[in-house]
Amino acid sequence: MSNKPLTKRQKAVLAQLAVRAYKQLQAYGCPLPSLRDWRHDEVWAATGITESLTKATQEHYVPIYNRLASYLGCAPVKDRTWSEMDKAIHNLRDSMQRYEITPDYLAEIVRDQLHLPCTGRDVYQALRNKAAVEHVRHLMYTVINRGRAEARKMAAETGQETYEPHADPCTMPPGKLADHVGAVRIVPTPGPHKTTERGFHSNIWMPDQEVQP
Repeated sequence: MSNKPLTKRQKAVLAQLAVRAYKQLQAYGCPLPSLRDWRHDEVWAATGITESLTKATQEHYVPIYNRLASYLGCAPVKDRTWSEMDKAIHNLRDSMQRYEITPDYLAEIVRDQLHLPCTGRDVYQALRNKAAVEHVRHLMYTVINRGRAEARKMAAETGQETYEPHADPCTMPPGKLADHVGAVRIVPTPGPHKTTERGFHSNIWMPDQEVQP
């Protein structure tokens, strides 16, 4: 999780929430220590690391907020912060999609390099539970290097400088794509051409349009 300290706004929100929760418990007649001591106890109970909002980090905001909000009957908020592992796995997935590497292939790499028992179905869960962030980053570099190697191999076999898996060279039109816009062919027509409202000359036409003299 992120180890950045809480912002001033976050600390102000938690401090105000603590005051409201403290007064609510007082209204119920609960015996309580001073507000400061009670808040420190609650922060420690929520984080297990620190009792000070000044020393709390971003990963502690949601647990502290939800603990204080529970005294007021407020709905808990969801943790929308991304951990370092979340970011690493996201980048790994992105690299795999870019080079069309399957989860089963990734599972083979994980079993070979990290010796973790997993399949293509649970490889990401295995990485979250038993691998370190550095391991996932190393896997991303491995995937990228192997993907580039496969791309270079395919380029050598096909004679194409760049290989696009979904672009079949057999479907390329005779004139390549120089005279095409998307899938529509454009044909230059001889002039002179009428000027458009903005002062441009149009010398192309689409197959479903009539050529204007």
